[in-house]
Amino acid sequence: MSGAGESILGGLNPAQRQAVELLGRPVLVIAGAGSGKTRTLVHRVAHVVELGVDPREILLLTFTRRAAAEMLARARQLNPACAAVGGGTFHSLCNRLLRRYAARAGLMPNFTIIDPADAEHLVRGCIDELGLKGGKDERFPKPRTVFGLISASRNLELSLAELIQTREPHLWPISKEIERIALAYAQAKQRQNQVDYDDLLFMAEALLRDNPDIQDDQRRRWRHVLVDEYQDTNAVQARLLELICGPGQELMVVGDDAQSIYRFRGARIDNIFEFPERFAGAAVVKLERNYRSTQPILDLTNAIIEGAGQRFDKRLFTELLEGPKPRLERPRDERGQSRLVRERIQKLLADGARPEDIAVLFRAGRDSFDLERELTAEHLAYVKYGGLKFLEASHIKDVLAHLRVIANPLDFVSWQRALMLLPGVGPTTAQQIVAHLALAAGPADFGPRLRACPQGKRSAPVRQLAELMDELSDPAAPPLDKVEAALEYYEPFCREQYEDYPRRLRDLEELPGLARAFGSLEDMLAELVLDPPAAHAEEMGGGRITLSTVHSAKGMEWPHVFVIWATDGRLPSSASLDDPDGLEEERRLLYVACTRAAKGLLLVAPRESFNRFDGARDQELSRFLDDLPAAVMESSGGAVFGEAFTRLAAAAAPDETPVARPVAAPRAVKEPAGPKVGSVAGKMALLQYDRPFPVGEMVSHAKFGRGKVIGYRGDDKIMVHFTGYGLKTLVLKFAGLQPAQ
Repeated sequence: MSGAGESILGGLNPAQRQAVELLGRPVLVIAGAGSGKTRTLVHRVAHVVELGVDPREILLLTFTRRAAAEMLARARQLNPACAAVGGGTFHSLCNRLLRRYAARAGLMPNFTIIDPADAEHLVRGCIDELGLKGGKDERFPKPRTVFGLISASRNLELSLAELIQTREPHLWPISKEIERIALAYAQAKQRQNQVDYDDLLFMAEALLRDNPDIQDDQRRRWRHVLVDEYQDTNAVQARLLELICGPGQELMVVGDDAQSIYRFRGARIDNIFEFPERFAGAAVVKLERNYRSTQPILDLTNAIIEGAGQRFDKRLFTELLEGPKPRLERPRDERGQSRLVRERIQKLLADGARPEDIAVLFRAGRDSFDLERELTAEHLAYVKYGGLKFLEASHIKDVLAHLRVIANPLDFVSWQRALMLLPGVGPTTAQQIVAHLALAAGPADFGPRLRACPQGKRSAPVRQLAELMDELSDPAAPPLDKVEAALEYYEPFCREQYEDYPRRLRDLEELPGLARAFGSLEDMLAELVLDPPAAHAEEMGGGRITLSTVHSAKGMEWPHVFVIWATDGRLPSSASLDDPDGLEEERRLLYVACTRAAKGLLLVAPRESFNRFDGARDQELSRFLDDLPAAVMESSGGAVFGEAFTRLAAAAAPDETPVARPVAAPRAVKEPAGPKVGSVAGKMALLQYDRPFPVGEMVSHAKFGRGKVIGYRGDDKIMVHFTGYGLKTLVLKFAGLQPAQ
């Protein structure tokens, strides 16, 4: 090995080095939270280039373009030749394929990619055209709901009827109408030369599947394929990987089953468990050394995830052995929670912590509303993640609409948006102008046709739009010039329409910087939709406390983390309580939240909540914390969880060792050796002593029939999900459960 090669491998721990050097077979890297997965991917890229692989034959797939760019920038520092490595997202790869082979995919090369907000607008138009009730009629679902059903049915690969019957049964009486809307939506996209996010994946899959020559071309092009966050892929992405990677290619995927939390987007956790079956001869490498958190925090997170019914067996460890134990607080109510968190934050700041070192995490955006008021009253600045995205902002959409019609003249949604900015132009007038523009030979004809139409002859604003179209249609003008022209045109509209126009204009200043990176307007618009920047970038800087949903916090870390509303019905959410798979994902969500903490972790679970419908209601501690060994967490006011272990340990005679019934090993998971006495695993095993059925086992009940064990409440109740009856919590000694035959 050359000196350069040694430097590339130097500094890697043994598991990381194994993953980097393992060639000749598919590799699945199970990368625990904070275990250096990015470092492993970066060094793998640099290592194979060092071995002589042409960097143009290496593909790195990530879930954001920024993540790919950051990884490849680090790889270039190890080996400058890595600058030629291909990187991007599944969606961007599919976008490039479909543009290159547009005719064979049934598209025109200048197709527009629409984001969910534009898709909802298109669905609204379909509802109106079909004469179906919508809008203010609360009996008919809103366009956002209908589009969500259409997208979910595609991602889950269920018919709309199946999806509605199982997930939204209250909509079953109008399922036929929703199917008509879905068909009209698909036809509208085809007429306007548009595709949505789902189309990119499924159309690329069909292109590769139905054209062996294109598939062979991709397999020859990419000798080495690396995939990040594999646990977040959906079914079609897994199939795309199979189509792109054939025999003789090198494939490495990196992921963590314990951090799979995007099922609502179609992510399929089974992809990571099935990898060894899909790719014969696959090796599995586990990264378990954590570089982020102290051992007391890891003791807690290990205990949380050990309760999962299906998982790869791993235990995170660190050399950072010292640090305070995670702490649980149970204030009376939400106001008490907000005061407690605010006081602890103020103490951290007084002790020298920076605001940007502190994060408060929660399950849903509404969970922080009261805390936001508390922080505002005390003049504590914060930034909240999980809100409006860049492309969802109306002022951003306004500017981009003028650019999209140049890239795709058939984009009638964008034409209507641009025209309805003009004074005196409503939906009907906009449709009349669009009908006139539909006869244009191309973008260069837009200006003349706008001047010639009846509205253009009598309206100065329409003629001003015509002047902008003249400028934007110049094929020699780079994207930057077109963006700046659109911004100059739009600024008066922004000042007139929005009271907070200074902030919105600062948002718009992001666009020229983005345009500089692209050689064509089509590429810029596609990448903006596929990987948009955050909204209100000026608010994302330092000097602020972070408030974030757990989903938005994934991939981030802070020295000090608070997790609020750690109660049943919030985390886990009430919607998941009768859904076994949903409940499993909620456990992983809490695991992700806790693994964001580096030094200090405080969980807060109010004892009661209040709403105007039910009044005050008792709040039970999250079931994922309720059964943990008392040793992994401190609490004020005495132990509030782990009582089952405490009682069992006290009752056991010194010379008697209770024998735990072994938990059935999840698929693709190695059965662990017996736990060490005194370890967290040992205590968890002891907890199983009076629990006759392992989580995940099938049982039989005289009334409810067959069901799957989901978990336990305390040491006297068992939770079972029964087919046809849903989730039931039963008293063990009266349930009469038997192992299912």
